[in-house]
Amino acid sequence: MTITITKLSPAKINLFLEVKNKRNDGYHDIQSLMTFCDFGDMLCVSKSNDFRIKLDGPFSSSLINKENLIHRTLKKLEDLFERNFNVEVVLKKNLPIASGMAGGSSNAATFITCVKEIFKLEEVDGFNELLLSLGADVPFCYNGKTALVTGIGENIKFTKNVKEYFVLLVNPNIEVSTKEIFNNINFKDISYKEDKIILSNLIKLEFFKDRSNHLENYAIKQFKIIGEILSYLSKIKGSVLSRMTGSGATCFALFDCIEDLEEAEYLTTKRFKDCWIKSTKLKNNIKDKTCIKY
Repeated sequence: MTITITKLSPAKINLFLEVKNKRNDGYHDIQSLMTFCDFGDMLCVSKSNDFRIKLDGPFSSSLINKENLIHRTLKKLEDLFERNFNVEVVLKKNLPIASGMAGGSSNAATFITCVKEIFKLEEVDGFNELLLSLGADVPFCYNGKTALVTGIGENIKFTKNVKEYFVLLVNPNIEVSTKEIFNNINFKDISYKEDKIILSNLIKLEFFKDRSNHLENYAIKQFKIIGEILSYLSKIKGSVLSRMTGSGATCFALFDCIEDLEEAEYLTTKRFKDCWIKSTKLKNNIKDKTCIKY
């Protein structure tokens, strides 16, 4: 009997992202309220005689010359569990590459979940270290719930659910190097709030509106269109918050009602004809986005 598992590999959104310092190991300590969108890539995994991966979707061609993170994830899983996991993977790439939405990290985390379910694996010593070794966003993506994330991504505190706003995603079809953006940070230019965050406050719009994404200005210096998109989204009817997610270049605006979202999508598409634009909704918990076929 062949088991096939199909899962949403969702886009990640940073409702705010603050950079505290640069560590001796070269990584940066951050503080971020992170959640998901009810949209992303799709991953279909089934048992096979050997490992195979097929790419599909509007952004699949962008991965042809990129390192295959799913293949690297498989090798790390096999090393940790000391066994082979022969699977066929079909990845439908709906998200732009290097866009600040943790597409690759989400793919890796979703793939791990699929393999665990197919082979009925229990987490073992070294599992959390494996997640972090694949990328700073992978632990968050694997856990699949809205959270306050600190350290380099390893410290995850689940929050109460934020309101699942309607969201407009806008990407200028520019790939942004996360490493380059972080390396350009001048800590004299940013203000880090040392206040103790009360988790119950995190669900309030007024709270995360008062924070920021410290990486925005550095991304705008490289790509002026990011600033143009953010300025436009901040003024559009019904937008309650506009911000860049991750290190860019994807920007987003949140809306209370679907009518404002639909109008914003129409107007933004007319204004930024060459951009990738997607209407969706925030999602606090993505663990239920699974389809299993036998």
